[in-house]
Amino acid sequence: MTTPFLSVTGLGVTFPTEDGLLKAVDGVSFTVAAGRTLAIVGESGSGKSVTSQAIMGLYDRKAVEVVGEVILDGDEMVNASDDELRAVRGKKIAMIFQDPLSSLHPFYRIGDQLVEAVLAHRDIPKARAADRAAEMLDLVGIPDARA
Repeated sequence: MTTPFLSVTGLGVTFPTEDGLLKAVDGVSFTVAAGRTLAIVGESGSGKSVTSQAIMGLYDRKAVEVVGEVILDGDEMVNASDDELRAVRGKKIAMIFQDPLSSLHPFYRIGDQLVEAVLAHRDIPKARAADRAAEMLDLVGIPDARA
């Protein structure tokens, strides 16, 4: 059996509230093989976003308790430093947030926004970033992605 690209074991996320501690995620476990995509589906309030954001290290660790084990491509992520987390976001792991307006601006071309995202995560020339953006648009069936 091959080692999974992402392994989440016993993930728990607890938030402090005025009424005490709120356990938003409790004991989530799953694995994702390299080259595969995971979609987390569930009712509103079931912990989909909390789980995803905890895996990516997007919570302030001083305010939110995250427990369990998250191994991404052999690296432990729950106790990773902010610099280590920034190094993998957008390169090894990414997330599409529920509110598309928080990710894409309707006044700008999507290709330009993708180029900006690629340049934020990779040290490559702008022309190569534009090629990569067009490749991504081609992958999801956008016609004339290079136009």
